[in-house]
Amino acid sequence: MTVPATTASANLTPLVDTTAFPEAVDGEVRAAHRLYEHLIGIWAPGVIEAAQDLGAFAALTVGPATAAQLAEVLDTDLRATRVLLDGLYAYDVVERSRGEDGQAVYTLPAELHGVFAPDGLFSLAGKIGHDRNVAWNAWRRLAENVRSGARTAEGAQQLNQISEEDYTSLVRGINFWAPPITRSLAGALRELGWTTGRSRTLLDVGCGTGIYSHLLLREFPELTARGLDAERIIPIAARQAGQLGVAERFQGEVVDFWSEDWGSGTDLALFVNIFHLQTPESARELLLKAVKGLTEDGVIAIADHIVDEDGGEGSVQNKFFRLFAASMLATGGGDAFTVHDYDQWLADAGLRRIGLLDTPMHRVLLARRS
Repeated sequence: MTVPATTASANLTPLVDTTAFPEAVDGEVRAAHRLYEHLIGIWAPGVIEAAQDLGAFAALTVGPATAAQLAEVLDTDLRATRVLLDGLYAYDVVERSRGEDGQAVYTLPAELHGVFAPDGLFSLAGKIGHDRNVAWNAWRRLAENVRSGARTAEGAQQLNQISEEDYTSLVRGINFWAPPITRSLAGALRELGWTTGRSRTLLDVGCGTGIYSHLLLREFPELTARGLDAERIIPIAARQAGQLGVAERFQGEVVDFWSEDWGSGTDLALFVNIFHLQTPESARELLLKAVKGLTEDGVIAIADHIVDEDGGEGSVQNKFFRLFAASMLATGGGDAFTVHDYDQWLADAGLRRIGLLDTPMHRVLLARRS
């Protein structure tokens, strides 16, 4: 049950025109251009996040505008506003056309309106907030963390921990990952015999907004779900369950993963973006706790940044996961673990892997009792 990853360019907006190189240009010069293109990757979040901070996207949601019109609405400098808008156009975030008076008119495509709206179901506003509050400064510490291993004072590996406030912001900024994952997972569950007519129970460990539970509840009408998370997160999940019409079948619970019992009768234990925050020891402990409440034919599903070393070292998936591991190191802990790591933890918990699915920016690992 392995689905191959598709290959695509990681850089959606190439900024070096390689066709413009004279034939005799030295290889070192070409390499410098290629690496420079990576180094200026910081420009993209710079212009996008500045526009969000200023309220430019909210203003463009109302309708197309010239730089002068937007500068008046935002109370910003006209020339600087035009420069920012042209930067957004260069990154294919806004469209640019000429008005009847010759001035450039900027339009935010309809599919991006909700992406920048704080209350959009698949909004990136929370991710942008996380960048502003955590990520920008964290990346400056990467060299220091490489020297030290980002370990505790006692020398042990540590969990990746951010404040509850930052977690609350971020958790609403990564909902967009959910639809491809839940669609693939639902298909795999049907292959395993999950058909309509039988009631089942889902346990969503670290549910966040609950988006994965909510979408799976819509896939399986007889399914009920329990979502476990922190006190300030559960109300977010409860509200979203109402918005998606599944509130009667979703129950959010404030639970400490480590000290409290998770209950029993679980047909599907779901972990989404939980394991990359762990140490090997805590990852093993999570699976040991999960298997205790699993039904005899129950399934554990782990959606995370899972490196498949046997599936092609240079795959788009593996490249992204290895970069994601660097982001974990920058922010103080965690990793992108390999399939072999998971197989060992599963074996320790009396489980075996039965499937590995590729989805955008994630792999979904499925397991059952051995």
